[in-house]
Amino acid sequence: MANSQERSRASILFTSAKMAVATFCSRILGLVREQLIAATFGASGLTDAFYVAYRIPNLLRDLFAEGAFSSAFVPIFTESKIKQDSKETFQAAFWTLLIITGLLSLIIFLSSPILVGIFAPSFKADPEKFQLTILLVRIISPFLLAISLAALLMGVLNTYKIFFLPAITPAFLNLAVICSILFLSSTIESMGYNSILSIAVGVFLGGILQFFIQLPSVLKKGYSFSFPKKLLTKNVKKILTKMGPGMIGFSANQINLLVNTILATSSGVVGALSFLNWGFRLFQFPNGILSVSLGNSHLVHFSQKWKENKKVEAIGLFQSTITISLTLLIPITIVILVFPDWISNIVFERGQFSRQDTLNTANVLFYYAFSIPFYGLYKITVPLFYSIDKEKIPVFTSIISIFINITFALFFIDNFGFVVLAMSLSLATICNLLMQLVFLKKYLNLKSSFFVNKKYLKMLLAGAASYYFARVLKSQLPNLLDQLLIKKLLYFSSFSFLVLLLFLGVLYMLGERNFIYKFKKK
Repeated sequence: MANSQERSRASILFTSAKMAVATFCSRILGLVREQLIAATFGASGLTDAFYVAYRIPNLLRDLFAEGAFSSAFVPIFTESKIKQDSKETFQAAFWTLLIITGLLSLIIFLSSPILVGIFAPSFKADPEKFQLTILLVRIISPFLLAISLAALLMGVLNTYKIFFLPAITPAFLNLAVICSILFLSSTIESMGYNSILSIAVGVFLGGILQFFIQLPSVLKKGYSFSFPKKLLTKNVKKILTKMGPGMIGFSANQINLLVNTILATSSGVVGALSFLNWGFRLFQFPNGILSVSLGNSHLVHFSQKWKENKKVEAIGLFQSTITISLTLLIPITIVILVFPDWISNIVFERGQFSRQDTLNTANVLFYYAFSIPFYGLYKITVPLFYSIDKEKIPVFTSIISIFINITFALFFIDNFGFVVLAMSLSLATICNLLMQLVFLKKYLNLKSSFFVNKKYLKMLLAGAASYYFARVLKSQLPNLLDQLLIKKLLYFSSFSFLVLLLFLGVLYMLGERNFIYKFKKK
């Protein structure tokens, strides 16, 4: 059993590493995309219009792409492969998803004026911005269909332990947006339209690319897209049933998103929604590379062990993934908390993006950063509930955390301005994870020492020491924001590496020598 567990842990690390490399490429292109948007359009009403428009179809993406559908689909599809009926399950799931998301995309297209009025009521005071946002929504609306079907293909390939290709496909979305801004902006402007529409065109094309990039690999596995004899098969019904609780959580989440968008667009600060978006992009960069990779890989391996009734091994994998996640994310959190202004300056400050925009984005990033380790663990725990058939639990915890988010934001918006939305999101994420861990302790029959033990306490102590060191070091340096880019990059990369070394060094001195050796080896 020990050898089997070790092989599974090594497999999680290996597949996570492959996904992390692919996701890193995608996230780099994502940062380039955001840099190009910031430099070309700045933190303006135009960028706010795009981010409102992009958010509307993206609402359902959380449900049908990376959210409840994927979490429900992977364990059931894994089980169907064991029972030799995976092809029928795939066909039925594909067409069911196509019909549902196709209809929803059409509804978004037709009701775009109503949706923009709900999500950004302050835009009605500016008819030109309001109409522009409506047009952006209509161009982007089919993105939901394309990205949902792409996520289905990703789930299929992941069950075959194919991780790199699905993880690299979001890079093509970013590439499509970059190329669209560079090569279509002038053409669109010459046709009498605002050049910001080029971003929406890129999003639409990128969603289609994500589907077709994965298509050949799925076809090679013997899956076809023929319309099934029966659409609502037993497995599809199970997927939809598992998604049922997710729908409740999804609805609550959309209320949260609606309140946040209204507060941001009504804050009186031009570009507020853009600052929040750019700060969140920087927050998602390490989580997208590490947390999503670890979470997706862990889901496949945990589900397989759990379905094979190897529950002790599955729980061992869970703890191993938690340890790896904390070891990677705590030093990253420290770096972001100490150097948010450097990060914002290096990534965004050029073109139409001003120094004040840098400071506003850095302020948002600082408050997002508190929840990085918690968000990383959240990406591991949520899919786990679907594997153990307790999918109602994350719905319950999400609703409570959303209530916390909205209450905190509404109560403190006058004191802190739009940055309160970053604070409230971090607070809600932390509360959500803590509640989920309480339920996992119960349902997996875990001891308190599973979550609170000497190793994790030593990590917190090492993190505190590293944070203090980094703060002192930064206070001795001159302001680097006006230095040459190469100098800023050298300073930032050097200090980030020092923080990691100090973190591991303190762990080593606290007696975790064997763990450090194993971590370095892996």
